[in-house]
Amino acid sequence: MNNQIFKNSKWILLLSFILIFSTISVSGNREIGGYVDQAESRFVRNVWNFIKNFKTSKNIGSHSWKYYQYYWAEPYEFTTSHKNYVDAMDLAYVAGHGNYHFIETNQSLGLGVDLRSVPQYGDTGDDLEFMIIESCYTVSSAPEKSNWWSDYNAMFGGLHQLVGFHTLSHSDNGIPNNYAGKLKNNGGVWQAWFDAVNEERFWIFNPSYYDPQYGSNYPYPGLASVIIGDGCANDRLGSYASDPAPGTSGMYTYWQY
Repeated sequence: MNNQIFKNSKWILLLSFILIFSTISVSGNREIGGYVDQAESRFVRNVWNFIKNFKTSKNIGSHSWKYYQYYWAEPYEFTTSHKNYVDAMDLAYVAGHGNYHFIETNQSLGLGVDLRSVPQYGDTGDDLEFMIIESCYTVSSAPEKSNWWSDYNAMFGGLHQLVGFHTLSHSDNGIPNNYAGKLKNNGGVWQAWFDAVNEERFWIFNPSYYDPQYGSNYPYPGLASVIIGDGCANDRLGSYASDPAPGTSGMYTYWQY
């Protein structure tokens, strides 16, 4: 009888540990994908230097983040098959050549994606909350166009933030790794990007270059920008707002100048 009580006590103790552990475990797994323009080797390094920080699951706030996709960029990953690629992820990190609301996917074939005509990202049944595009010009903002929001009506179907640059930009530097570190410390998604860009600028003593498309000088490594869905400005990987309503209502932007 005493032996049986002891055995039962061990099971009760074990069950107690399981219940305690379950109350402190993270509430959900989150997925990261990386997509590389088929152009220059630096774009491979840009994406890898971000996603390598999530090779194993990283518990951040109430979520656990890990990278699951690392592919050469193809238009279909952003368009016809977006539900299996960028929109199957919670965060997509893209690197390549760009232009206003455009990201290249294959330089030799002249292929790319116009963000004005992509399907809605992050709508019902799709995951994408954050898209980071490390390229020149892609995340055009108020300085480039007075009705800047019109370019993003199609893609914001629940997407929280689109982060990148609105000028020429320089890559193959410390930004991706630094940015990942800030996100792992639960920094704000767009705020951490702006900080990583500023810190890269500081470490090489703030040189400037002329940007003919921007029409003036810009500081290395470029000027950051973000498009934000309604109510999502304070999002971070550890906790973020509910999906905003599709479209541009309540959308706003920040940019460096």
